Amino acid sequence: MDQKKLIPAVIFIFHFIVIIAYHIFGYLGHFGYDDLHYARLAVDFSNGNVDFNDHFTFRFPLIILTALSYSVFGVSDFASSIPSLLITILTLVFVFVLLKNKNYITQLFGQSLTIFSSWFIFYSDKMMPDIYVAFSVMLALFILHQYKFGNKKHPILYSIGLSLALLFGFMAKETIILVVPLLLYFAIVDFIFKRDLKFWTYSISSGIVILAAYFILIWLLTGNVAKRFEAITSNSYLNLCSYDRQPVKILLERISFGFVGMLTYQGMLVGYIFVFIYLIRNNIKNYYKFIDSFSYWLVSAAILFLSSNFMTISVNSYSPMCLDPRHYLFLIPVVAIPAATLLNRFAETKENALLYILIFFVAATIAKSFPGETSWFHYVPLGVLILLFCFFKQHKLSKILFSILFVIVLAIMPFKSVVYARKVNYQKQKEIITEQVLRKYKDAVVVTDEVQKRLGNYFLEFDGNNTNSFINFDDFKPDSTTDKQNLLYLNWYTQYLSGMNNDELPAFAKNIHPSNKLVFENKDLKISIYEMNQVSILSAVGKQLLFSIIDFENTPIYWDLNGNTLSEAIKYEGEKSLLINEYSATFSYPLDSIPIQNFSKIIIASEVYCNFSDQTKASLVFSIENESGSYIWQGQQMNKYIKAFSNWWPVSYEFSIDSKEIKPNSNLKIYVWNIDKQKAFIDNFKVEITGLME
Repeated sequence: MDQKKLIPAVIFIFHFIVIIAYHIFGYLGHFGYDDLHYARLAVDFSNGNVDFNDHFTFRFPLIILTALSYSVFGVSDFASSIPSLLITILTLVFVFVLLKNKNYITQLFGQSLTIFSSWFIFYSDKMMPDIYVAFSVMLALFILHQYKFGNKKHPILYSIGLSLALLFGFMAKETIILVVPLLLYFAIVDFIFKRDLKFWTYSISSGIVILAAYFILIWLLTGNVAKRFEAITSNSYLNLCSYDRQPVKILLERISFGFVGMLTYQGMLVGYIFVFIYLIRNNIKNYYKFIDSFSYWLVSAAILFLSSNFMTISVNSYSPMCLDPRHYLFLIPVVAIPAATLLNRFAETKENALLYILIFFVAATIAKSFPGETSWFHYVPLGVLILLFCFFKQHKLSKILFSILFVIVLAIMPFKSVVYARKVNYQKQKEIITEQVLRKYKDAVVVTDEVQKRLGNYFLEFDGNNTNSFINFDDFKPDSTTDKQNLLYLNWYTQYLSGMNNDELPAFAKNIHPSNKLVFENKDLKISIYEMNQVSILSAVGKQLLFSIIDFENTPIYWDLNGNTLSEAIKYEGEKSLLINEYSATFSYPLDSIPIQNFSKIIIASEVYCNFSDQTKASLVFSIENESGSYIWQGQQMNKYIKAFSNWWPVSYEFSIDSKEIKPNSNLKIYVWNIDKQKAFIDNFKVEITGLME
């Protein structure tokens, strides 16, 4: 093999090995929600059970390929990962083919910008449809590119290929709609300049026929041609991405700086920095006609960026795509093509160096204001590298050195992900639950958090006949009679994935009863397993000592409105709610009114419905104080409970306290502390005090 073929092959094999090595050493397991739901649907599909009321079922590429993998290899992490890994590698093949006639440095940059994008490689082995959408977009643009800049033979075959590629993406996930403005742009420009009209005629015709065939198939399977859309509607729910049901301010934040901010702090902006600076510094009129391969990919990257930011995904209202990096994986390989060419040009000429340095440090500043480490481990090193390169003498070796160092810097964030994955140690976690629960116990109920429950069912291959079962904390009924062994399984990592902290654990998990036997503990992974002989606090004899609610129709005893204003315009229930200032209405209760000495513990619980118009630092506060001041203070952040702004959401919290800790002449106060003083409403504020005697 001559050098012209060997080096490109080596570059591709290197990135192929990176994908496989990342999976072997950096596999983080499952999030526990959508991915394991797809796994269950794939298992059901392989068993001939299909639920067409679930809109995830209609994501056929993911479900069918995963089901085939399970049929061949069994239900396992290996089988779960194979389809996505193959799809990722095929996407890399497109990048390789598109750049194979470029020089070696350009090929290296293109493949590295794709694979070393931390989110792209992160999802390379996950059971999620977004990597399928990225593949579909690349396949569609690849087919169109090969037709337009190839020999232009067989327009019917290319048009059918384009339609099938888009159908594959549509079946994988509805977000493929974001590519429509780009294809529409290509068609309009070609129409204006009277180019490839036959191809577009065939494409539209074949697209209509293929889409009609798809809906006929849906009709044959379900009896309802619109079943997929009905399933989407019935499974939809109000969340932070429901921009059409929140204040206009939230929508404006999303389309003004939210999208760019997300790409920046998620480390997905590198390719676009080179593309947009090039477009700013050059006459865009030279590229909008996309008369060559470079301008084709340059225009594709730019329009997909704009479409991702501005286009609605709802036919009923204006609602752009949610700001989650996985939804935008398709941008990464597309922008990598023109960015690779521009990076190579920079390595040869050093043009726009000062502008690149400035933008990378601006990106680092923006990223620093968000969670994560992309500022110091991504943008700053890239900016420093470009700065240092400016002092290199123009030489072939300096260009090679810069290219290698650039790739190494791109690899920092994926490498840190591998380090984190090794710390989480999913394989060890899986081994613990397999060895310490599934093999050790044959008839047990494992009480745990939601994600660990889903993982447990996945490890059981979703076998409903297995004698072991997993339930979450909320579904556990400690007073139900059963012959099964109750196990309490506490896992810090899956609690984190479930959105729980230690304070939000149920009382029986926070206060382990002495008779409950610790049968396993791994302090490094923060995993504990208990045999529950008694359910701690819930097994105690409890007596309700007080229940009080203020619905703001009147002001009951122990409540003070604190000078806040009643509102009839916005309310959760009834006729009124409370527009709060810094401190809401306060519940104030003298604890000496309770015969504390008759109880071992006191449980204090509260729930309040809140309506905030934006992000908030507000807390639901519990304070026990005497004449010396507050000596017990508990606060529950409210923002995490808010799924969509300017809508009503319940926030609840409870904590227990040994009765001996309560000092004489103490007063309990419960209120909402609106620390940032933003406009907010509360309603149906409840307080309950329970005495427990074990």
